[in-house]
Amino acid sequence: MRARLETLVVLVWGHGDPGPGGSETSKKYWNKRNQIRDEIQKQFPNSEVLFSESSPLRRGTNDLNDLLDEELVHAKIADCIIILDVSRGAHVEVDRFTSIPDIARKMTVLIPEQFVGNTGLVSHVHKHARVQGFSDIELDSCTVATLKSISIVDTAAINKLIGPNLS
Repeated sequence: MRARLETLVVLVWGHGDPGPGGSETSKKYWNKRNQIRDEIQKQFPNSEVLFSESSPLRRGTNDLNDLLDEELVHAKIADCIIILDVSRGAHVEVDRFTSIPDIARKMTVLIPEQFVGNTGLVSHVHKHARVQGFSDIELDSCTVATLKSISIVDTAAINKLIGPNLS
């Protein structure tokens, strides 16, 4: 597919590195986030697939006084943002950046399927971003990384390929 040769900047937000003393659940989500990044990089070889804590991004923004300001700069330059929303930090990213329309339109929030379509505050926060649910089976079987995430970036690549006037 020609779109997979597009040059994109893809951010993958989610659970941070729990370190060696982290819980098994934390390690599972951190590993999944890495798997999503690696799988996207494999399928989109001309793209940069990054975490906001990655050195290439932080080099240009680490002089800012606030991590959320840094992430705002990263989000503005990104073509696509995938958030594995399974940690407090990811919840903050979703809460903060879905309120900015030009950022929210780039975002896809991956959340456990039991939270998709909820009413109340969560539905208000999610209304400007795309939301996709996943089951425990999909998470464990790698479908979240190999199918769902790839489909999200395919859409961003096609939109970039056809240009802003047609998307």
